[in-house]
Amino acid sequence: MMSNHQDAAMVTQNRLLAQLPPDELNSLYPHLEIVSLSLGQVIIEAHEPIPYAYFPVNSLLSLVAMMEDGSTVESGCIGREGMAGVPIILDASTTPMQTLAQIPGKAVRIKAGILKEAFKTSNALQKILYRYIHTVIVLGSQSTGCNRLHNIEARLSRWLLMSSDGIGSESLPLTQEFLSTMLGVRRSGVSETASKLQSRGLISYQRGNIQIVDRKGLETTACECYGIVKAEYQRLFN
Repeated sequence: MMSNHQDAAMVTQNRLLAQLPPDELNSLYPHLEIVSLSLGQVIIEAHEPIPYAYFPVNSLLSLVAMMEDGSTVESGCIGREGMAGVPIILDASTTPMQTLAQIPGKAVRIKAGILKEAFKTSNALQKILYRYIHTVIVLGSQSTGCNRLHNIEARLSRWLLMSSDGIGSESLPLTQEFLSTMLGVRRSGVSETASKLQSRGLISYQRGNIQIVDRKGLETTACECYGIVKAEYQRLFN
């Protein structure tokens, strides 16, 4: 629950919550809670009831597809522009996807039942979340094509840019092991690609941390999927 003005200010760092009219946001404050998410923390388990929706503030979440052989690949990421727990408002209590924190930090959470009731009664919240669902569909569609058609250099560049946008920072606390899981490739492939990007002056990589040095250069290296998804979000929310 909101305990002070600092917590209340943190809520509006999430771009979806910031879109709400002040009176509607005020009505939600008693039900909102600021939580700290640790690296790799699972907040939504596959095939289990979803207890909370999460609105990231400076954390970054990953939607992960899990295969029968135990392999995983990221199907999307959620930062301060989004929400984890979309099935709640679609009247689906579970999902086959797992959601975990890929970059630790703060998030705002609300109980599933309370969000569902608020969604039913608030036209503003409905409009905002329906638009967000559309961007999730666009992201999922682009990610499918991206994983199939684009090379690892373009995909890694896109993923780093999206991660940076999601937390509002050029400094990304990420390991090669985690990157390999998210991209669905071998760790050696991530290491080789990151080295190439570093040698071209696009990023600076030290163990456990990636710093974007040349954002425009990285945008040029990334596939068109990054620009398509970003433009659609800006069209709907700016």
